[in-house]
Amino acid sequence: MKLLTLLLLLGVTSLTESEVVPSFRSKCPQFFFGHLPSAKHEVATLTVLSGQNYKQICQRWKNQYRFATLYDTKSRIPVYSAYTFISSNQFKRLDDWKVEPQLDLPLKPENSNMTSESEMNDGLTFKHQALVKDYSGDCGKITRGHLFPKSYAADQDDGDATFTLTNIAPQTQECNNQWAEQVEEPMLRYIKTKCKLSESFPAYIVTGVVPGKTWLEIEIENRGSIEQGVNIPSHYWTAFTCANNTGKVSHAYIAEQSHCKHKRETRFTEQKISVAKLEEKLTALYNQPFSVFRKQRSKSQSSF
Repeated sequence: MKLLTLLLLLGVTSLTESEVVPSFRSKCPQFFFGHLPSAKHEVATLTVLSGQNYKQICQRWKNQYRFATLYDTKSRIPVYSAYTFISSNQFKRLDDWKVEPQLDLPLKPENSNMTSESEMNDGLTFKHQALVKDYSGDCGKITRGHLFPKSYAADQDDGDATFTLTNIAPQTQECNNQWAEQVEEPMLRYIKTKCKLSESFPAYIVTGVVPGKTWLEIEIENRGSIEQGVNIPSHYWTAFTCANNTGKVSHAYIAEQSHCKHKRETRFTEQKISVAKLEEKLTALYNQPFSVFRKQRSKSQSSF
């Protein structure tokens, strides 16, 4: 925090800026499929859940927006992250985990910088987001599962940007490994070989989680132990759409993962399904209509 304060006093702009915004459309619509109406005057919608606990974040790093996240401050996990893919490269993993000050401090310019947790003032109490220390407890091998995965990053800067705790949800290590092997890796191979990828034709991807019934217990200063600290999702899901030589192609995956409080073993059930089927399942799981890439006439405003 001392370093951050010094930089601000010197008038040096932080390289890591993340904004809690009233609407994705205002600052970072480029990560959402159909953000521009088509020739048929259709737009695609991605549902934004309503409620004071849902915050829209445009994730910015080194003066460039990298992806967008809908974050649930009650569950202390994201609902989803939306991002695009053109190419990916190997990069150094720094494990510099970041937090979003605007989720716990007033929405002022001086609080607009997503910053390394290690640089934050020790006296600052975080009530609305998870911290690194929260990913521990009696469950044992709980790890931090990326929604926008680092393996999809175009370069070092994109990769570094994914290491924000607002892009993370709890997974057992086994579920994390299986999600990577059964979903992230085969989906990435498909996108690279079947999609028409360029600046004009990126693949649009959304990855999200569904809150479960179990939680990681956390400690909050001056409040003691909180049993419902960080929610352990019951499902991970993802979907992509892209242009190919004949038009457009899209696929989706959803995986159920077991919680760890009542069962030490891990259950992971993955399905590759259509986007329409995913939307049907998410509508049931979220208990409200949920759209990922569904098209609507432009007279009906896009949800994001």
